[in-house]
Amino acid sequence: MRCSVKTPPSLLVKGIGMVLECLDVGINLANPIDDIKAFLIDLIDDYVNVSVVKVEFTENEPIGTNYVIFKYHLFDEYGFISSCRAVLRKKVLEEVLCTFDAGKVARVWRGTTSEAGEPKLPPADKRSSSGPAPGQYYIDHFIIYRVLGTPKIDLNSWKLRVVGMVRNALELTYSDIEKLPKVSLIRDFHCVTGWSVGSVKWEGVKLKLIVDEAAPYEGVKWVFIVGLDGYSSVIPLEDFASEEALLVLKMNDRPLTIEQGFPARIFVPHLYGWKSVKWVSRIEFIDRYVDGYWEALGYHERGNVFLEERFKKILL
Repeated sequence: MRCSVKTPPSLLVKGIGMVLECLDVGINLANPIDDIKAFLIDLIDDYVNVSVVKVEFTENEPIGTNYVIFKYHLFDEYGFISSCRAVLRKKVLEEVLCTFDAGKVARVWRGTTSEAGEPKLPPADKRSSSGPAPGQYYIDHFIIYRVLGTPKIDLNSWKLRVVGMVRNALELTYSDIEKLPKVSLIRDFHCVTGWSVGSVKWEGVKLKLIVDEAAPYEGVKWVFIVGLDGYSSVIPLEDFASEEALLVLKMNDRPLTIEQGFPARIFVPHLYGWKSVKWVSRIEFIDRYVDGYWEALGYHERGNVFLEERFKKILL
């Protein structure tokens, strides 16, 4: 039997993050449906870092007069992980192919090799303390989004305005922000589309410091953030003011590039990346929820990565 685990790049666009294929299996089966179930459990245990708790037979499909394809769905304790097809010639198992959704790869694969296209995770000792997020897979580089284009930056005129329901409205230049106390932390970045970049070093000013300085009035529950490009997002005050939430000035010991949001961007580690407004120019404290750019298109109000809050709950 010859087995391999790989991720053909051409399949990523179809949402397939990983393929486990076994050829020349050559096992005689007395009871194909149940025997294949047992085989799949052992196979996944040998090649993938996950424990299968349920194998569900879905259908079989004759191919000509000699072959039959048996189809299965596999589940771990968190839910669906893979679809598998087993090819039998009469009662001999010849080939097995299991595909894993791109969003599941981060939790089932722990390889670090990339030459053959396998997904990569950062080493365990360099992963964020929160660990891999559910439904995410790791890549080596950021995918840059510019949904409203890249703004022109004039650092001499750029200011960060902190307004809304606050006792102290603020207007901070880049020089003002550089003088504020800074912290750094290593945390993963998670995009709602399923990819993550591991062990990124972020440096900047705690957003909690800005909250304390602005002194929001009682009743403020949300923070509405706008970038120079007109992009906007909204974050619950408790998340915005959390200990690890930053107004970022540097990534990996270098000042932000224009593409990454220079002069400053938002980063809240436990929220999806669409909340990390780049080229931030206005922070507004409000007492009621208002949609930002992606929220208006159905993305979740909060966007907690570890609760997989990707989309709003819509009542039909």
